[in-house]
Amino acid sequence: MDYKDDMNAVLENISRELDDFTANDNNAGLLGGYTGCALFYAYYYQLTSRDEHLDKVLFIIQKSIQALSEQPLNGSFCGGVSGVAWCVQHLTQMGFIEEDDVEDAFGEIDLMVAAFMEESLLAGKNDFLHEGLGTALYFLERPLPVATPILERFVGYLEQSAHRFPAGITWKDMFSSQSEQYPNKDLYNLGLAHGVPAIIAILGRIYEKGIARDRVLPLIEGGISWLISNKKSHGGGAESWYPVLTEASGVTVGDAHSRLGWCYGDLGIASALLGAGKRLQRADYNEIALAMLRDIAQHRDAQNGAVHDACICHGSAGVAHILQQAAIDTDDPVIEKAAERWLQVTLSMNTWKDGPAGYKFFHHPGYYDSYNVLEGIAGVGLSLMGFLQPEVKPGWNNSLLIS
Repeated sequence: MDYKDDMNAVLENISRELDDFTANDNNAGLLGGYTGCALFYAYYYQLTSRDEHLDKVLFIIQKSIQALSEQPLNGSFCGGVSGVAWCVQHLTQMGFIEEDDVEDAFGEIDLMVAAFMEESLLAGKNDFLHEGLGTALYFLERPLPVATPILERFVGYLEQSAHRFPAGITWKDMFSSQSEQYPNKDLYNLGLAHGVPAIIAILGRIYEKGIARDRVLPLIEGGISWLISNKKSHGGGAESWYPVLTEASGVTVGDAHSRLGWCYGDLGIASALLGAGKRLQRADYNEIALAMLRDIAQHRDAQNGAVHDACICHGSAGVAHILQQAAIDTDDPVIEKAAERWLQVTLSMNTWKDGPAGYKFFHHPGYYDSYNVLEGIAGVGLSLMGFLQPEVKPGWNNSLLIS
């Protein structure tokens, strides 16, 4: 079925709602604030060629650059300097910003982000969204002479903080509420947003750049070996393949069944494996990822996946987008059909008369308005545009470590 008219109507509504949000919001974060909306308008401009959307890109970036000098932001990727600066670099590469207009600012940003990275990673704080790990994405967009020594140090910190077991290599979770609840236990996180799959995805991108390959490769291979070893014996079908958290012994902590989403669950793990297979040219990683994705496509739904809204983070737009990108990479019709089904779910959720563009987003115990990329309508819009322009590689994927 052709949903183009429905998608275009939703995008028009999202664009109007984001006009007010970006003008008035004070959170400069890439994924949780207004900066990420520049990505929406940049790709929307590519889709429509309407100058009003180009103007919005430039307005948001000017506001974001001003925030870098005026607001007390940390160096994190989701809400801090490295994410905002990554967006500026990405839009520069897309041709929306002249490189000479912003290059002078990056020298100071390099120092600040590197200091945040080192302080976080030295303490073993390897969370992608909020701690040291996500800073690598910023440096991966910098010129190699600048990036290489910093990313070599980044790899060194991961080598130091790695926990080595017969099954492979992993890294301790220091972010989840369970780790706060059990401070004397070593817990390991299997979610893409906060755990080991994100480390694998970042290391794969460093390997792709040709940086410290002899040190990066064993970390990736060891990390994937450990990850695969945690597959549940009874997983598959309506039940997830992997739990959310494990102990050193492999015993599951908390929920054995993980949700279906970008942030946690099998979908993020499969995306990380697919990316590693592509970058390392490992057919075995691709085969495992494909088997997971086909199982997800055939058996997971909103109910057994705990999908309550349409957001990118843990909602239907994220599921639809990851499956669509995987279908493009693998040319698999089962995955492609599932992506279209999750697109339909996303379009069916804009029924809130008092929600932005008809959407509201679930945060226990209720539903709330949200506008940003990670949990709001900007992310929904980016996902929809991928279906309208499947021939355009969405570079914003990198901000969420998608394949």
